[in-house]
Amino acid sequence: MQLISNLMGTDLRLVIYFLLGGAVTVLTAYFASHGKGMLSAFITVLPLQTAFYFLLIHAESGGQTVEEYAKSLLIFTPPWLCYVCIVLLGVSRVGISKSLAFGVFLFVILSVLIQKVLPGAKL
Repeated sequence: MQLISNLMGTDLRLVIYFLLGGAVTVLTAYFASHGKGMLSAFITVLPLQTAFYFLLIHAESGGQTVEEYAKSLLIFTPPWLCYVCIVLLGVSRVGISKSLAFGVFLFVILSVLIQKVLPGAKL
């Protein structure tokens, strides 16, 4: 935690954030391309990634911002689940591009609807 606090005043922190996010992307793609979809998915949703984001947000903005971020994650979970289901159901039927496009479109529409329905949930 001290290391993160020391980096807050420097632009080096942005490079570290970028490298850590890239490492998750590389590991996910690597294991998926080697037929280890379950491990790949596990790495993608590993709570350590979210825990790291919580630490960074706390270091940058404090506990209240972490609370807002955590609540927002819960709010956007249903649209994300719909997105994943659309890709799951569509990839073999209409192809990856169309299923991703429709899934992302649905995610955005549902997210906008949620922010209109829930008071205080603004994008």
